[in-house]
Amino acid sequence: MSNNIWTYISALGSVAFGWLLNELGQWFKTRREDKRIKKKVLFYLLETLYAFRQLDTSEDIEIIAKKVLKRLPKEAQTEEGKKYLESFYKRIIPDLAEDDVADRLEELEDSYKKSIDDLSLVDPISAYRLKGKNRIIETFDQLSNYFDKLKEHFPDESDEIQNQSDTAIEFLKPELLNAAILDLVIEIKNISLSIGLITRYRANAIINISSTRSLNMNKNRMDKIDALLDKLIQIQTNSDSLN
Repeated sequence: MSNNIWTYISALGSVAFGWLLNELGQWFKTRREDKRIKKKVLFYLLETLYAFRQLDTSEDIEIIAKKVLKRLPKEAQTEEGKKYLESFYKRIIPDLAEDDVADRLEELEDSYKKSIDDLSLVDPISAYRLKGKNRIIETFDQLSNYFDKLKEHFPDESDEIQNQSDTAIEFLKPELLNAAILDLVIEIKNISLSIGLITRYRANAIINISSTRSLNMNKNRMDKIDALLDKLIQIQTNSDSLN
């Protein structure tokens, strides 16, 4: 009788141990799949952060103004001339940067949306929070559309509204951009930590490199500025040929 009991207990223990191994296997498999989904989301968040930071053109404008100033006659290379060039390019370069970023974000849109949809199966709260985080250009457009509608309603005051619009947008865009970047950085830190400490460390390194502009980033940035300058020169050349 005693042997039968021990046989029964041994069989039960084996079944329980097998069940436990199976559950652990399923848990590790699910965890790997969850991490895979989160890593994809993290990638597109980092891509979006990089695109957003390209909208900050203040340094680009200053460098381009200096580069153009060096091409002018010596007597024109003054502080007043530099300020004039910076003011002139402030009306052009941000729009060029927005066009480039808009194209990049449009390329990422479907992949970003799909990664968030996948994340909703794993972490619906984070997915809900991240939905639409890549739509900074649409926010800028809504701001411009608001003033356009004001001009339609008050056509006699369109010039005054335009002046107010230019001033408001020039002030609000950097504020909106900085808030969007800070928000993205927080989300990147949160989701990278949920993947693991090593991923969090690597994500922080990428964020810090982007914000402090390492030597390699500076070289890439200078290449981008040279490309922008070539585009501006081409625009000016086309304008002169039409005149």
